[in-house]
Amino acid sequence: MPTESLILPEYRLIWQRYWGSLLRCEIFATRDRVHNAPDYDPSFHVLQDFRGTEETELTHSEVILLAESMKAHRQEIGIPLRLALLAPDDLGFGMGRMFMTLLGDNPLIHTATFRTLDEVVAFLDLPEAAHRRIGQATPGFS
Repeated sequence: MPTESLILPEYRLIWQRYWGSLLRCEIFATRDRVHNAPDYDPSFHVLQDFRGTEETELTHSEVILLAESMKAHRQEIGIPLRLALLAPDDLGFGMGRMFMTLLGDNPLIHTATFRTLDEVVAFLDLPEAAHRRIGQATPGFS
C-alpha cells in the first residue's frame, strides 16, 4: 500500500494519505515516520485519508491493536487529538466506524468518520485553502 504524509503547519494538520491495499505494518510505519519528523506537533489535527484505498487486509485484531496503540500514545503525551477518517466507500467507512468504537469514549481522542471532504473540513475547522489543497490531491502528491 503506498502511503504519504504531509505535515501542514499553516493548517495545524497532519494529512496521511493511503491508497491501494491497506496493511497494518504500513499504517504503523507511516505513523512512526510522522511522529519522528522534525516538524511533528502532537497538537495538530490528523486527517487519515482513505479515498484511494481499494481493499483492506486488516483483521479485527489488527484494528484493535491500532486503536490501543493510539490510546496509549495519547495517554503518554497527554495532548488531545482531533482525528478525521475520510472513507467514501462502504468498507472503509465501516472500518473507520469500528476503529472509532474501539477507541471508546476517550477524552484525549475526538474522532469521526466521514464520507465527504466537506464533512472533514467542517469537523476539523479547516480553511478554504486547505479544502482546495486536499480536494485536488491525487496519489503521489508530495
